[in-house]
Amino acid sequence: QPHENSHKVELVHNQNHTIKPLKPDQIEPQRIQRPAAPDAGCEIDEKCSDDAIPYKVVSGDGIEKYPIICFNNKLLLHKNLKDAKIGRGVNLVAFDGKTYDVKLTETFDTYLEETFFLRTLKLNLNDGDIIILASFDEMTYGLKEASLSILEKYGSQLIKIIKFRDSFVMIGQKGLARGKAIETHQPKSNRDFATAAHISGCAKFPLGQITPLSFPSSEINKEGKIAVGTSIKNCGLIEMCKENEFAVHVYTGKDKDDEPKICVDGKYVMAKGINDAGRGINIVVVSNGKEVIRTGHFDTWQEDSTNLEIFLENLEDNVILIAVTFDEAST
Repeated sequence: QPHENSHKVELVHNQNHTIKPLKPDQIEPQRIQRPAAPDAGCEIDEKCSDDAIPYKVVSGDGIEKYPIICFNNKLLLHKNLKDAKIGRGVNLVAFDGKTYDVKLTETFDTYLEETFFLRTLKLNLNDGDIIILASFDEMTYGLKEASLSILEKYGSQLIKIIKFRDSFVMIGQKGLARGKAIETHQPKSNRDFATAAHISGCAKFPLGQITPLSFPSSEINKEGKIAVGTSIKNCGLIEMCKENEFAVHVYTGKDKDDEPKICVDGKYVMAKGINDAGRGINIVVVSNGKEVIRTGHFDTWQEDSTNLEIFLENLEDNVILIAVTFDEAST
């Protein structure tokens, strides 16, 4: 007769084909702490087990009825909550994927543009972090391919079929395979706005296998790592510059088989094979002392502009920026 506190032992084969018992904490479900009773408005029909989290997500309905987000029996998004952040576009609550603590609550007006929404999904959350989003009014007009694709990397398989003024709700995780998110949508059809989209139930996390996400980095060079190409007196200008001036020559290239060039004070610091010059936007930053202190190349045809925006936001005051496009610079 086993002792009442003994644990079941499961046997698995490791890579060396030896038998290894799993520790009790590996086979027992995690007990999740939550309020005994749900907040008003968060009631659901299901009774969740100790290792599952109750959720309820309702999108907006037109412009009169606002979205609601409940997670783990807590009302986290509602128009009557103090300091409620609810607005047109995507209303999002994000959680730590391990502790389930709220990391941020934010509204992104993706009817106008996607920049801040995209940056949050790419940079502000860790692999496995949970997002819950609910649409309100109109969320699709400003969303481009970059945001749609990254939402697929949070598990969505519906996001690319959402149309103007459709309703959409979703629970996903960063690094989740496409199709593993909990989501639904309501089409607008012949109405002015779609009716509310609604999901509720019990969720166990992770929702599926989490694959760490990596995003292409831009080629940025700082002082000490900036290459210098061909030297040409006064950058080829006939007229000599005054004492407080310096010569600059900027060339876009005549076609995709040519090359962009930036000459500063008699030296080419952007050219073929020099400081990663290439398709998209090429930038040279010059200090007040006429020194080249930074170069950057951003392939804005292939990638979104997030890295370019961060580069520009971190520029020092009173610097001079010289930019040239090459081939195709628009997304």
